[in-house]
Amino acid sequence: MPADVTMRRRTLVGVPAMPHVGGPLEVRRARVEDAGALSSLLGSAFEGETWDPAGVERELLCDPTVRAVLVVAAGSRLVSTASLQVRPESPGSGRVRWVATNPGWRRKGLARAVVVGVLKLAAQAGCMDAYLETRTDRLAAIALYMKLGFEPLVAEDWECASAVSAFHVVPRGVWARVMGALRSQAG
Repeated sequence: MPADVTMRRRTLVGVPAMPHVGGPLEVRRARVEDAGALSSLLGSAFEGETWDPAGVERELLCDPTVRAVLVVAAGSRLVSTASLQVRPESPGSGRVRWVATNPGWRRKGLARAVVVGVLKLAAQAGCMDAYLETRTDRLAAIALYMKLGFEPLVAEDWECASAVSAFHVVPRGVWARVMGALRSQAG
């Protein structure tokens, strides 16, 4: 059964360069009028979750803690997204949220582009580090996050005063199984 987990990038120094997405694609900030397209994208990327335009507008586009929502647009269609959230209780930590790519557009570097963009925006906002939450069955996403400098946050190393809830901090054994699955995929 998949577990919710947290990953941390300890510093925002040395964030990789923003990759070029190519062709007719454009990386840009989402706008309120994108709420419908963004809800479709999030719904297609997160199985079992229901997104609607009003919820996207409320939770992503109008929430003052969400500093930016980046999207990759293919004309009027949104095909990838990631958001930066900075909570008042931990202003030095950026949270990379709602990373999603339309299933038909995966493996083209789009998630990398929006996550790198969010990390750069977090650094510009004065954040010193970044966190994200994912699930243990999202192996391709975990591999990408590790390439971008994120590390698993494990219970044995967790600092109670950190910006992360203990809810998503898991024992080292959970991460050992994930790393084993990644190695067998690379195989």
